[in-house]
Amino acid sequence: MKRILSALFLITLSGAAAASNVNNSGMPTIEDYTYSTPLNIAKVVNVTGGDYCGIGQREMTYVDTMGITHVLRYEAFGDACNNQN
Repeated sequence: MKRILSALFLITLSGAAAASNVNNSGMPTIEDYTYSTPLNIAKVVNVTGGDYCGIGQREMTYVDTMGITHVLRYEAFGDACNNQN
């Protein structure tokens, strides 16, 4: 009986911990990319344009293999540098 109650308690506790990580606003939070960021990309939904010259921030919206949408912010060269090598 103690084992069953302990198992039910642990299941309830793990469910509450998982629910605390869910963003209830419906919008995914923006994550900043680092070299150690694990990427689990199943489908890229959108990438913001690079309408600047030099290095700037872009955002990539993607869906992982679990079906969860993420927004990843990273730095990249812009596309608006005319006549530059």
